[in-house]
Amino acid sequence: MVDPWKGRKGIDILVDILWHVEPSNQYRLLKNLQVSAPQIAAELQKRLFTFDHLSEGDNRGVQRLLKRIPMRDLAMALKGASEEILKRFAGNMSQRSLQELREEIMNLGPSRLSDIENARNRIVSIARDLVGKKELFIGNSGKDAWVE
Repeated sequence: MVDPWKGRKGIDILVDILWHVEPSNQYRLLKNLQVSAPQIAAELQKRLFTFDHLSEGDNRGVQRLLKRIPMRDLAMALKGASEEILKRFAGNMSQRSLQELREEIMNLGPSRLSDIENARNRIVSIARDLVGKKELFIGNSGKDAWVE
């Protein structure tokens, strides 16, 4: 029997485990680790991503992500989001879709923070799936040149 842990560093194993944890729980864990083990927390943050990291997604991958996200989830998740995220998503949407998104956001009205976080978690979950399939690249990996 092959040992999947053999030859792997503890941080790599922890990253694999955290990929299967809800993003909100990841956030809490990382926040606590920043106090007790800041170097480990910094390394984990480099290897994991949150909703905010989607602003660093490659355009092609963000377009794939947008096709899989319900408009209501996107509208909810973008409430209170950073300017970078808003620009990344808007820059990868058609004018018609962008108008539909604006209308959806206006129709939502005030929203509970927990609803916003839940929508963001669903989007991050879809994004993780795309990253795993190499259909979405976050950070520097999205800036690499494509060779055919």
